[in-house]
Amino acid sequence: MPRPSTGSSAFAARRRALAVLGCVLCGTTASPLRAQKSLRPTPSQTEGPFYPKTIPAERDADLTQVLGQGAPAKGTRLYFAGRVVTRDGVAHAGAMVELWQCDVFGRYHHAGDEGLPRDDGFQGYGVATTDADGRYAFKTIRPVAYGGRVPHLHLKVRTASGATLTTQVYIEGDADNRDPVLAGSPKGTREQLAMALAAALGREAGALSGNFDIVLP
Repeated sequence: MPRPSTGSSAFAARRRALAVLGCVLCGTTASPLRAQKSLRPTPSQTEGPFYPKTIPAERDADLTQVLGQGAPAKGTRLYFAGRVVTRDGVAHAGAMVELWQCDVFGRYHHAGDEGLPRDDGFQGYGVATTDADGRYAFKTIRPVAYGGRVPHLHLKVRTASGATLTTQVYIEGDADNRDPVLAGSPKGTREQLAMALAAALGREAGALSGNFDIVLP
């Protein structure tokens, strides 16, 4: 009696395996990159009058300490981080992220605002460079309101390819107070630029953390 042949079943199994592999290679299966192609670009906003007139020598990513100042910055500590990516989710490694904001008294340092009171323990401006995953991080203070403006952070992003974006980041849940910049922005801008805050676990008592991803056009 002839022995049953296993060649046909083995051949069929191999064909199925090759078909699956072919689908993966030709891109007919869903991928995380394809799923991220719907990312909306981060809205741009005005640079405002308080961008530093002269970039300070001390511009690291920790704005709560100033060399030569005995006291650290006043205000609630904020650990602010995120990623810089393209619309399809590709990380921008080596991008320069600039952050500037007022101190707890509403004073912008390095911008000709020499009014008092003023917190000289606050750096006011800093720069972070994104890592291989597009991540950046700052240690700063929770922004405060001043002169009709709601609390906000100013950001400017520059990539190695020459792409740039200037925008502002707001705190989710803060009152609007008829902010003039937001009032002149397209509908939905505030929601897209809002950042939720949470307790920064493992940090100083009362410290906050916030994450904001920047999507370049």
